Amino acid sequence: MSVTEELTRGLELTLTGMVTVFILLTFMVLVIQWMSKLAHRLQPPGQPQPFHASHTDSGSLDPTVVSVISAAVHRYRKEKH
Repeated sequence: MSVTEELTRGLELTLTGMVTVFILLTFMVLVIQWMSKLAHRLQPPGQPQPFHASHTDSGSLDPTVVSVISAAVHRYRKEKH
């Protein structure tokens, strides 16, 4: 085989591989989009529920845990700035 034939064969293989990958990736994107639409059709996303502070009783918090968390947050902020 001459150098020209080898370069032509290499170019053919390169283009064939690139086209194959492009087709497979395009197919994969289309399938994922279709599955997403199908999932939303089968089970639409629910509405977010608002959080009401009245659900928790402020007296039920352990003061030790609150102080430890507060100290950790204070130390973190102090080290970051």
